[in-house]
Amino acid sequence: MKIVITKNVKEYREAAKMLLSTSDHVIEIGCGSGRTTKIIANRARKVLAIDKSREEIRKAEERLAEEKNVILLNEDAFNIRKILSIVRKELGRRVDVVMIDIGGIEDPAKVVDLARRYMAVFKPRLLIVKNIPLAEFISQCIIWNQEKGKVKSWEKQ
Repeated sequence: MKIVITKNVKEYREAAKMLLSTSDHVIEIGCGSGRTTKIIANRARKVLAIDKSREEIRKAEERLAEEKNVILLNEDAFNIRKILSIVRKELGRRVDVVMIDIGGIEDPAKVVDLARRYMAVFKPRLLIVKNIPLAEFISQCIIWNQEKGKVKSWEKQ
């Protein structure tokens, strides 16, 4: 399983364009008015697009009326039982990619919690997340390499 963290909508959409395949079943959490959903729908086999705002789902319904491979759901993404029942029915229990954009500045702990739940339940091959604070935090991290006794990609100063 791979995880891609993006800091803005441009990166998020580019990741979708580059990393999705035509056979993918995708869950998009935080679809909003459907702009990114349209990009996903043009690349994936099926898309379950979720947003907790009824107003945003209405906009997405208008924008995506011609897209036959998109299922729109007005639901809180933390209601995993409901999502799972729809995945079983509409996606044949298969989820290849989960994309999360629940607000670019949402608390990273909430985003990570949601991501971990979806990873555990659906076991996707790829997770793409848009969250500015999480991307900024991760960009400052360095990975310790126990075998070599040094930090991976840390230049001697």
